[in-house]
Amino acid sequence: MRRRAGQESEAVKRLVHGLDDDAVRDILVHCLEGSISSSVALMQLLVETGDPAVVRAAVDDVTRRAATLSRSGDSLLRDRVDDLTQLVVAKLPANHGDASV
Repeated sequence: MRRRAGQESEAVKRLVHGLDDDAVRDILVHCLEGSISSSVALMQLLVETGDPAVVRAAVDDVTRRAATLSRSGDSLLRDRVDDLTQLVVAKLPANHGDASV
């Protein structure tokens, strides 16, 4: 069991690598590791950033990484990413403004 936890932790680190905001990264790590639900993570991200566009951009970034960097057959981690992505898509408006936001 220890080995699987280590592999999952490494996969989570790969998914959040490059996110500049430490608080956002920490919340996403907790969500992807299963410590908090997607809905709690979304609420915490919105409180922390105060900006739905920033939250959506961070989740979009993690989603892109999950699609391109996922090496393992870890369906649980993929399910967590999917849950968070679906929640953000359903609850937050799409960012139609500047892509750098």
